[in-house]
Amino acid sequence: MLINPGSPWPPPGHQRLRTHWRGWRALWAADATELAKHLPGLVPNGYWHKIATKRPEVRTIHAGLAADIARTSADLVAGDTPALDWGEDPGTGTQPRPTPVQDAWDKYADTVGLANTFLEGAETASAVGGVFLRPVWNPNQGFGAVAVPTVVPADEALPEFRFGQLWRVAFVEELPPPDGWTQRERGEVWRLLEHHEPGQIRHELWRGNASSIGQLVPLTDHPATAGYLDVFNTTAIRPQGILVEHWPNVLPNPLVSMPLGRSDFQGCESRLDALDEAWSSWMRDIELGKSRILAAQEMLDAAPTGGGFRRLFGGGGGGGGQQAARVFDEDARVFVGVPGMPMDSEGKLVPITPVQFNIRFQEHAATVAALIEDVLSRAGYSPQTFGINVDGQLSGTAMRRREQRSYRTRDRKRRYARSPLERFCETLALFNHQLDNSFPTPPGRPKLGWREGDQADPREVAEIGELWRRARLMSDEVGVAMAHPEWSPAEVQDEVQRLAKARTAEMAPALTGFERPPGTDPNDDEGDGPPAEDDE
Repeated sequence: MLINPGSPWPPPGHQRLRTHWRGWRALWAADATELAKHLPGLVPNGYWHKIATKRPEVRTIHAGLAADIARTSADLVAGDTPALDWGEDPGTGTQPRPTPVQDAWDKYADTVGLANTFLEGAETASAVGGVFLRPVWNPNQGFGAVAVPTVVPADEALPEFRFGQLWRVAFVEELPPPDGWTQRERGEVWRLLEHHEPGQIRHELWRGNASSIGQLVPLTDHPATAGYLDVFNTTAIRPQGILVEHWPNVLPNPLVSMPLGRSDFQGCESRLDALDEAWSSWMRDIELGKSRILAAQEMLDAAPTGGGFRRLFGGGGGGGGQQAARVFDEDARVFVGVPGMPMDSEGKLVPITPVQFNIRFQEHAATVAALIEDVLSRAGYSPQTFGINVDGQLSGTAMRRREQRSYRTRDRKRRYARSPLERFCETLALFNHQLDNSFPTPPGRPKLGWREGDQADPREVAEIGELWRRARLMSDEVGVAMAHPEWSPAEVQDEVQRLAKARTAEMAPALTGFERPPGTDPNDDEGDGPPAEDDE
């Protein structure tokens, strides 16, 4: 991406998505200040818009459902660490013994925490619609001569696509001003742009302001970029293409024509806004429903004007000719009588009148539950996945049927994740080989397999296996694979051989006690049979 000095910032493109990105991040962060600042752009005249413009002092309650959706999505997609197979034989479909590449990769993945990177990427993609996977290398990080995988959210990148594929991308990072820099008051902004292009990575440092990219300055002008290379050649790693992969949450995205992923919050913003309003209304009912009493003026003695008595009597007290406060203290427990108080049978004011407002908890609970289920359904999940509407003990099959919608959403996300993850892992292996010749050269792109964590009930698996075995519809190999879906083909074959050996031992004839000792001649009949009786 070519950027000219003094050009507007941010550059043209993605204007519509930028408003959504800010709102989605506020929902994901569950921060009231960010919600009041950015969500009105997505839900005009909604609850948070009113809070920001008309009632900033009102107490607000945020449900945090959006953050739960993003976290649950990550657990479904990448909670079970995916397995990368570097040694599968495409001709037979069986996996040989661990190869040097597989051993080196497994050790590397544990060192850099690759499974955690996948989990982070899945949650971020659920919130903002997608991420970019980027390899970095810093010999001072403690990992040694290896590439470290990082996740860049979609709202921090300026991508360019060709024919639906990522062609090049620039990552933007706003840096704090250098120590001793005194021009921050003038609104200066330091930005690091990292351009990933075919065959190279370029670093640029710009000094501008909020609306302009400003001027290009040397990387040495900022301590955070002083050690960066202006240009890093990547042709030795990948002769063609770039080292970055785009991982969309799901596609297509109706907001834009580019293949940028769709957030799980997209289309649910107004319902999430209404959910916060329902929760806040519920809490307001609880505040207004506190027990209070109205007391006649003659029932009160003069009281000091201290803060504690003000809080008890809801005003300045009754002594000293002081008038009752005009400000209503909703936390006070006793209030001075006012005109219109109830009368007794003799026409006199009732000395003490209790006041207890109703708390509409059933109406609020039903409203909140309906909004939660509607949001989850529109996001592509079953309420049961979030522990809602789960009554009694359910078998694994029954639970999977109830959560079918969540599993379909998970499978769809995994299909979009498979190709970029496989290619990115191949890039990491190629990068590691360039950094350290002892790291084996990968034979090609690995195959990614998802370990299933939502296995069926073991009793159900055993019963189904027994029925199939009686009907002669299942071999030992199929049975072992069904009982242990997380095993590799080699592990399944080893278990099948152990079962066959055990079955052979069970079918051997029983010992009689007259077997020949090992090493004796089988044609020698002497000593066979019971001992002969002596003739008298």
